[in-house]
Amino acid sequence: MAAPAPVPAQLRRCPCSAPLWPPSPLLRRHRRASPFVGGRRQGYSHSSGLGINDNSAFRPGVYLNFNVQSSAQEWKEESKRICSIKTTNAVMNNVYNGYALRSGNLHHDPLEDCKTSNQSSLYSVRERMAPNSLANRHANMELAKHHVTSPTAGAVSALTSAVNYDIKPLNRSSGSEVEIQWPNGSKIDASLPNIHQVKKGLQFDGKADGYDEVELECTAKTVVNDDIKLPNRPSDSEVEMHWPNGSEIDDSLLNTGKVKKSPKIRKVKKSPQFNDLAMDGYNEAEHECIAKTALQPPPAKAPLSEEAKEARKALATIYDKVLVVDTVESARSVVQLLTTKYKSFIHACDTEVSNIDVKQETPVGHGDVTCFSIYSASSDAEADFGNGKTCIWVDVLDGERDVLMEFVPFFEDSAIRKVWHNYSFDKHVIENYGIKVAGFHADTMHLARLWDSSRRLDGGYSLEGLTNDSRVMGVVPKELQKIGKRSMKTIFGRKKIKKDGSEGKITTIESVEVLQREDRELWISYSSLDSMSTLRLYESLKSKLEKKHWTFDGCPRGSLYDFYEEYWRPFGAILVKMETAGMLVDRAYLSEIEKVAVAQRKVAADKFQKWASKYCPDAKYMNVNSDTQIRQLFFGGIENRRNPGEFLPKSRALKVPNDVNTVTEGKKAPKYRTIEICSIVEGLKPEVFTASGWPSVSGDALRSLAGKLKTDLYTTEDAEDDEYVSDSEISVDDVEDATSYGTAYKAFGGGKEGKEACYAIAALCEICSIDSLISNFILPLQGNRISCKEGRIHCSLNINTETGRLSARAPNLQNQPALEKDRYKIRQAFVAAPGNSLIVADYGQLELRILAHLANCRSMLDAFKAGGDFHSRTAMNMYQHIREAVEEKRVLLEWDPQPGQEKPPVPLLKDAFGAERRKAKMLNFSIAYGKTAAGLARDWKVSKREADDTLDLWYSDRKEVKSWQREQKELAYEKSEVYTLLGRSRRFPNIASVSSKQWKHIERAAINAPVQGSAADVAMCAMIEIERNTRLKELGWTLLLQVHDEVILEGPSESADVAKAIVVECMSKPFYGTNILSVDLAVDAKCAQNWYAAK
Repeated sequence: MAAPAPVPAQLRRCPCSAPLWPPSPLLRRHRRASPFVGGRRQGYSHSSGLGINDNSAFRPGVYLNFNVQSSAQEWKEESKRICSIKTTNAVMNNVYNGYALRSGNLHHDPLEDCKTSNQSSLYSVRERMAPNSLANRHANMELAKHHVTSPTAGAVSALTSAVNYDIKPLNRSSGSEVEIQWPNGSKIDASLPNIHQVKKGLQFDGKADGYDEVELECTAKTVVNDDIKLPNRPSDSEVEMHWPNGSEIDDSLLNTGKVKKSPKIRKVKKSPQFNDLAMDGYNEAEHECIAKTALQPPPAKAPLSEEAKEARKALATIYDKVLVVDTVESARSVVQLLTTKYKSFIHACDTEVSNIDVKQETPVGHGDVTCFSIYSASSDAEADFGNGKTCIWVDVLDGERDVLMEFVPFFEDSAIRKVWHNYSFDKHVIENYGIKVAGFHADTMHLARLWDSSRRLDGGYSLEGLTNDSRVMGVVPKELQKIGKRSMKTIFGRKKIKKDGSEGKITTIESVEVLQREDRELWISYSSLDSMSTLRLYESLKSKLEKKHWTFDGCPRGSLYDFYEEYWRPFGAILVKMETAGMLVDRAYLSEIEKVAVAQRKVAADKFQKWASKYCPDAKYMNVNSDTQIRQLFFGGIENRRNPGEFLPKSRALKVPNDVNTVTEGKKAPKYRTIEICSIVEGLKPEVFTASGWPSVSGDALRSLAGKLKTDLYTTEDAEDDEYVSDSEISVDDVEDATSYGTAYKAFGGGKEGKEACYAIAALCEICSIDSLISNFILPLQGNRISCKEGRIHCSLNINTETGRLSARAPNLQNQPALEKDRYKIRQAFVAAPGNSLIVADYGQLELRILAHLANCRSMLDAFKAGGDFHSRTAMNMYQHIREAVEEKRVLLEWDPQPGQEKPPVPLLKDAFGAERRKAKMLNFSIAYGKTAAGLARDWKVSKREADDTLDLWYSDRKEVKSWQREQKELAYEKSEVYTLLGRSRRFPNIASVSSKQWKHIERAAINAPVQGSAADVAMCAMIEIERNTRLKELGWTLLLQVHDEVILEGPSESADVAKAIVVECMSKPFYGTNILSVDLAVDAKCAQNWYAAK
């Protein structure tokens, strides 16, 4: 009789017993959950065979009589034995009272048992043992296997398996009970294995020799019965493990954390699927939680580049200097130091963020902070957080919001000076958690832009580019220079592996979450270096700016760093505040104008296709957005300008979507159809070429072919469905002469044919314009990427132009269509919140007034002082006949209508001499921008001599401007920089070695930068004045947007008129309540419910 089962406390200690499986070294998380129920060590655990926990990375769940007395060495031996079992099938411990069935031979053929006397013993076993015992079931399986191969057998095949070479049964009292638990504490039913979860099963094919060889997707299953005997195995036996591809797994990987996923069982050869319905005594209810699916092996990775290896090696030296903060207690102690002992230090901060597309999405309301770092130092010392730790790295990846919230006293203290690189992004993502970031001290991106506004190469203004530039980082410690900031792509990027195993061209980077978990130490070093580099960059740029003199409108005022503190620091904070506020958008209105735009686009496309199909029948199927097809239509047969001898074919077969569902009878409509596009005109000379040498078909190029035609002639749908533009659409009343037509007019023979061609190409231009409005404004403004739940658009505002003007992106609200070209009134979609109004205030001719002040031009100053139409006055001063007409009162320079007067007594100058006034207006702005006679000749399509003569007329009355422009060119050559009104500089590096073409560009920039840059200075000062105005704050008005010379505010409607007057005052006197210019600053302001109505 079998001995009674001992109670747990009296169990013998098995030589191979060990503690329960500890936290896996492959799990890359700092805080690991306990594998034990209730989070504590179990005193005793019964065991089953080999199992795999699918909630962790390769954690075999094999335990033998474990108890609290098990030693680490015992655990090591046992784990080595279990982990190294080489499995060829779903593994079961097929052992029972004293019998070992097929243990010890991996290549054992189960059919051999059916051919020997063992068959009868199997029947005997089945008769002697209990129906539900494992031995009985195993006998049934073998006998079922035998019956399948026998002509007279009717049983269905059963699953068999093989285990390793030298497994031997471990005797155990048959009456003892075994209790098995999964790692989460749930009980495992001790029953027969169930393989219903196998993704790819094995089906009997009716052949005598067995079954199709199919690779199983799921692997090890563990079963236990009340009469099981646990296998023992010598600890020194050698075994192997393999990945599914057959490659051997290095045993050392299990201890180094390099294996993320467990090996999958390789293949099952001729293993029939178990059919539980054919088994006697089988109870399906007992077989519920059995199968565990093995994880796939890690995908192949491309080797690191030499640059990446060197960067990683240098980066590894950072880790020992970093204090990792991942608990509330450690965060609390660190914050205590930051807010007391190190409060007076400068603190550089940087965040790492996931779940955001930085190129498409706004950080306001988007992105999750995974970690952040803080590096603190004074002028002569670093902060020390113990054991030489000088930098703090805070882990907030897996729901550690409590840790982040411990830093609220640090982030919200305005007395703690904080330095950032790209401050707006970091501030927004932190404030997404409800934290109000204060204490903004500097943005190193702005400092770098102030020091050198012309960094187009060497990484631009990225942290990597700046910190690896010796010209920028000359005063930082050498050890930091040696490490150098590297991009994520350099350190973590790997080439994508193709299916054939070779490296591709695309470099991929794992997600931030994966990098933070799996390459933890390297990621900590990488992200910590951001804050360390930011502080060192700040120190270097501050030193450089302090050495650079600052002049305000020609008067010395200190250093350029003083300028930053007085103007750009508060301006940077204002821009971030404006981004946070955003603008409310009426999406319903945008949806309506989208429908109108799509309908008008279809009309224009139909017009063009119907016209083109007169010359090329298949043109009615062409894609009007395809440059290739448009080029083939107009320029087929032309020679490549860059590669002589290469010609565009006269005709070309192209595939297009089968939108009209052209189908052959009896066949399914194909997805694509082939069309033949042939050249429809000869002698059409292109004016613009692409970089590859072919004629350009851009919007500007097409407009030169079409000419300047009224849009309503070809965007309004006709009453009748004509084949092309009708005579009524191009009547003599609509077009006075052929000068309104482009080059296509003559190419198509002039007359009616030429006019039809110009109108058709103009329709094609309209398609481009409509597509641009839809893709750039109408659709993006309806999306969620650039807005938050409340429906407000949060674009990014940046000081990153060479002149200092603002730029906007996501979306680019500064690129709104001109008011006269805003055909869908897109500005009408920008509205005030209920109960609020918008104030839109705009400077009048700001850049021309700046030019008059800088050049001290008496003629321009007088014209602005007199008021009225500045461009009409320019035309009058340029042309003698206009001056005489004004003096003789045949025309009026301007007219202020009185009540009851509908029209002036004589024509206005702008009506009587419109052509001369347009030319004067173009000259006013062109000269301010540094345009030359050659550029004007191209714009006006006249000879250079005629353009020179017109320029001389303009300069004849404004000699001071010509003298000032000459001085600016000389200054650029002598000092390699020019200056704005407030003393910011535009640098021209390497000016001594530039080509003549580059020198022409520098000359234009030397004239343009002071004018545009000074206008940006004035707008900036006006915004600072508005932000500082306490009365506006009391009334509840907030700045929303700046578009060049225009600012937009939102506030309560009841105080709109009062606020408007304050805004006009601030803008007309932007320099601390005064105006230092020699000319008045004209401001036009309106209140309305939407942006369009306020223009």
